[in-house]
Amino acid sequence: MTYKNILVGLDGSDQADRAFATGLSLAKILSAELHIAWVVNRDRGMASSFGVSEDFYQDLAKKVQKKVQPYVAKAEAEGVKVFGHTVIGNIKTVLSKDLPEEHDIDLIVIGSTGANAVEKMLQGSHSGYVISHSSSDVLVVK
Repeated sequence: MTYKNILVGLDGSDQADRAFATGLSLAKILSAELHIAWVVNRDRGMASSFGVSEDFYQDLAKKVQKKVQPYVAKAEAEGVKVFGHTVIGNIKTVLSKDLPEEHDIDLIVIGSTGANAVEKMLQGSHSGYVISHSSSDVLVVK
């Protein structure tokens, strides 16, 4: 199978940086489009319990978008057609379903860890969820 649309999930971790490097290499080799996504996790419990406003998430998304730009620039410098996405939503569903369906993603590349320890204990890892729930192939990078 030849991959045409690769999605890489970013979160600022070393594993996500390695996932980006892997996704970029694959996109170059396969002449695939690269989609880079950083999801601002909208926590419904936090919003209702602590009154976190939509403005909070919008401000955070603007800051995160600035973090995505260097990755986009690096991919462009390597001659890869790249799209940067900053999305507000549930990390697990955005990476496993929403973006793959919107952009016809056939390979998702993510780091093995990214969820904090408490979230991982309560909800499971993001990578585990994406593997279980995505219809796209998933490559987990350690």
